[in-house]
Amino acid sequence: MLPKKQILVREFRLLDLESVKELINRTIDACYNGYYCDEVMKYFDMYNWYGNILKVARDGYIIVAEMQGKIVGTGSIIGDVVLRVFIDPACQRQGLGKMIMNELERQAAANGVQVVQLRALENARKFYESLGYVTSAKGSVAVDNGRCLEYYQMEKKLK
Repeated sequence: MLPKKQILVREFRLLDLESVKELINRTIDACYNGYYCDEVMKYFDMYNWYGNILKVARDGYIIVAEMQGKIVGTGSIIGDVVLRVFIDPACQRQGLGKMIMNELERQAAANGVQVVQLRALENARKFYESLGYVTSAKGSVAVDNGRCLEYYQMEKKLK
């Protein structure tokens, strides 16, 4: 478990864009490479390009977690939908993801959201279940060459 006093969770700033993109790429490469086909990996790269990150910053709320000046986690929410929760592979399973999710849920509740939704990949589903999320449906996104990326549509009622 990472000591909370070593971690600063704060709102995203434009100067964070390159570090957030690098964190996302690093996490995807470490956690998904070899698990997903090339077409899905290409989809991840397209979905997480700079323009999409900036659109979320404009339309929603992005947070970053810093440790010793380095961004080691990020998450975002637009309305009632959580997006792009990524934790540096070296910092996973130490409470950082839960810390980010708690802040995103706090922000949602402050904006009057009663039910938060997200799409979880297979490797993250148990993490979200541990936070009280339940699967409401299973879905897929078509990618190139007739391949699909399957996900779990999940939701959680906020208190």
